[in-house]
Amino acid sequence: MGNRPPGTEGTLEGYFAGEFAHSLDEKGRLAIPAKFRGRFKEGAVVTRWIGECLAVFPSDQWADLNSEIAKRPRTDPAVSRFRHFVLAGAHEADPDGQGRVVIPAHLREYASLKTEAVVIGNLDHLEVWEPGRWRAELANVQTKVEPDLRDLGI
Repeated sequence: MGNRPPGTEGTLEGYFAGEFAHSLDEKGRLAIPAKFRGRFKEGAVVTRWIGECLAVFPSDQWADLNSEIAKRPRTDPAVSRFRHFVLAGAHEADPDGQGRVVIPAHLREYASLKTEAVVIGNLDHLEVWEPGRWRAELANVQTKVEPDLRDLGI
C-alpha cells in the first residue's frame, strides 16, 4: 500500500477520491466528508480554484504547494496570476469538533454556494462545487475524457 499520510485510513492510497453531497449551514460551515477528516487534523486552507469551485487543502499539502510556487520566479506572469488568484483568496479554516470548516462569504460568493454543495476528492485536495456547476462540469468532462485518456496512455 505504500506510505500514507497520517489520517488517511479508508482513503484510496492516501489520496482524496469520491463525490459527496453536503449542506452549508447558516454560518457558512461545510462538513468535511467523515472519511477524510483525519487528514485535516492539522488544519485546512480553503481557496478559489479553477472552474469557479473552491479547493480545500490539508495544511501539509498547502505548504507543499506554496513551496513549489516559492521556487519559481516572482516575475513570471503565471506565478503572479497564481498568487493573485489562489493565494490572495486563501483562508485558514481549522475544522471544528464536528469536522466543519467555515467558508468565508467572499469564497461562497465566488463559487455561488448557497445551502448545498458537492465535495469531490481530487488526489491531494478536495473541491467544493455548487451542485449545478458540478453537473455542468461533469457533462463537459464526460465529452472529453475518452480521448484524453487515450492521449495520456491510460
